[in-house]
Amino acid sequence: MKQFSIVDDWISRLVIHGNDTPEVILRKKFFLITNLVAIFFISGITVLAFQLELKKFAVYILMLLTFTVAQTMLLFIIRKWSKWFIYTVFSAYIILIFYIIIRLGGIANSAGLLMAAYFFLLTAQWMEDTRLLMFVGILYVIGVLVAGISFPYLKIDEDLAGWKNNLFFAINFGWIGLLIALALYSTIVRSENAAKNRAEQLQELDLLKSKLYANIAHEFRTPLTLIKGNAVEIGEEHEGEIAERAQSIVHNSEKILFLVNQMLNLSKVEEGGFPVRYVQSDLVAFLRLILDSFREYATIRKLELHYEPGCRQLMMDVDPEKLEESVSNLLSNAIKYTPEGGEVFVSLRIPDTNHSPNKKVEISVRDTGIGIPVDQLDKIFIRFYRVEDKRFPYQEGTGIGLTLVNEYMKMMNGTIHVNSAPEEGSEFVITLPVTQNAPVEKNIRVKGTFTRIEKQVFSKFKTIGTEWGLPQLLIIEDNTELTVYLKGLLENDYQVMTAENGIRGIEQASEHIPDIILSDVMMPGKDGFQVCRELKNDFRTNHIPVVLLTARADSDSRITGFECGADAYLAKPFDKKELMACLHNLFVQREKLRMKYQAKLYEKIPEQRGSEQGIKFLNKVLSVLEKNYRNENFRIEELYHQLGISRVQLHRKLTALTGQPTSNFIRSFRLHKARKLLLETDKNVSEIAFETGFSDPNYFTRAFSMEFGITPTEFRKSFE
Repeated sequence: MKQFSIVDDWISRLVIHGNDTPEVILRKKFFLITNLVAIFFISGITVLAFQLELKKFAVYILMLLTFTVAQTMLLFIIRKWSKWFIYTVFSAYIILIFYIIIRLGGIANSAGLLMAAYFFLLTAQWMEDTRLLMFVGILYVIGVLVAGISFPYLKIDEDLAGWKNNLFFAINFGWIGLLIALALYSTIVRSENAAKNRAEQLQELDLLKSKLYANIAHEFRTPLTLIKGNAVEIGEEHEGEIAERAQSIVHNSEKILFLVNQMLNLSKVEEGGFPVRYVQSDLVAFLRLILDSFREYATIRKLELHYEPGCRQLMMDVDPEKLEESVSNLLSNAIKYTPEGGEVFVSLRIPDTNHSPNKKVEISVRDTGIGIPVDQLDKIFIRFYRVEDKRFPYQEGTGIGLTLVNEYMKMMNGTIHVNSAPEEGSEFVITLPVTQNAPVEKNIRVKGTFTRIEKQVFSKFKTIGTEWGLPQLLIIEDNTELTVYLKGLLENDYQVMTAENGIRGIEQASEHIPDIILSDVMMPGKDGFQVCRELKNDFRTNHIPVVLLTARADSDSRITGFECGADAYLAKPFDKKELMACLHNLFVQREKLRMKYQAKLYEKIPEQRGSEQGIKFLNKVLSVLEKNYRNENFRIEELYHQLGISRVQLHRKLTALTGQPTSNFIRSFRLHKARKLLLETDKNVSEIAFETGFSDPNYFTRAFSMEFGITPTEFRKSFE
């Protein structure tokens, strides 16, 4: 109907009835436009017939024109699209046309009016009304049979015979054929547009679904953290059945996390946000490491696991993460679907490449398991498709693994195919190109995430603290429930502060200068990456260790976190002991760094390119003191004003770096200057006291004794 869009609104006003559905309105428009076009052409044929003095033919055409105008006007009047109306109109048209054909002498001498009858048959088909089509079709066939059988008894209109009949035959075939062509074109275009719209809608829906399950998968991580963390605590506090149930909760939360990671990986692959990271390493050794991580699992399932390398060493470009996940997926499936006493073989083969310039390698994972039915082999790489087998109802799966393997192979310019038969087992063969362009990395490791690995046991450590009390920990997390959990977990070892978003977290960190910061990544306002970057670029806070705790556990996010200056990166759901050990180790490392500074605390530390921000800050403090230590009125206020920070910020940062509060540090700086003067000059104690900013020589003597355990006079004599 797009061809008649100019008059579409006008036609709609003429025919629409209050109760019409969009389908009925479309049929009315089609029927009305067809009639208007027919009226136009039939009027022209009528005029031409009168000019050629074909009175009999002209009268018949005028009858057809009158009927067309009458039923069109009737549609305008009643507007209601009822069955009796449409059936009456179509049947009357067919009967009238075949009556005219018979009166003119049969089909051959009908001036092409048979085409007009056929047009109504097609009209009924385009209206998608099956009953109307059958009704009109029956009338059309009856009309053709009657006209054909009665031909010997019909009288031909001599005036219409010859070239005149052929002329009108051509005219009628022409305009009706054109109308049929336009209608067909409209139908085809409408069908194509509908198909295109459906395809776009399906594509948008698929993209929306992918984003939806990716977002849901991200959201799973926070509740999983709470579930796993609380279950671990319950298991540690109880014994017997309660502890076993808690361990079951932990085990299942880890399984959910594994599925979440696979869903997120598949989503990233489909979005093109999962780049290939090649390193050059020994493929033979790497496959052996993957295989060894499955041996315990195979032993539990009472299976034999075999490795058949085709060569001793094969240095080539591999993406360790993607290749390990691919081979592990295949191995996991092979072990799961192989009955007890079976065997699983991992082979590495280099096919004959005499006729090919491109060298390739094949990694085969073959089992003696249940096999895959032939009719399902072409479906196993479809996302979420799973091969069901009633003999193994306990087997779990989501249909994501093989899809992910297939996508990984495409990314690495490789292929994967399967050979299988029921009761004989399956063989999955990965084919990869052998290239040697990436940097060499000999000692690559495997994660072993597909196998059941015992939880790492962290050594016990005593509560960390300082002579000024427990260290301060700032938690930046927008999930209130997780914040409460973390606070309860850590408050015995830290003075815990909290911030509900990244903006507030930066404010809290700048104001209080905590000892450690634990921050989420996905937060409103400013995310964890922005928080980390701003804190590390601010000299007031750049010494504070930052631990990012997040649901975004992929390699790119981890790299981004470390590029922003994060000191550690833990994925949700985290292990409680791992988190506490991480925080403890960071605190210990900072204590060691502080001891390093204290070794040359009152001397300027040489700076090099890439020097730690703490060194730069200390040198700035020492530079200010060097200029002002002789001034007895120089106090803490002048120091933090010249540094451009607050008193609290100066105190927290200087204490974190040196272990001394600001007032002690200034006094110690002056005393070390006095110590140097006692050794290098002949000035008396009072003169040295005044020169180093002490207005009272007696206070200077007491302070010197407290700092060095000896009076200034005794100190000088000891070096004489």
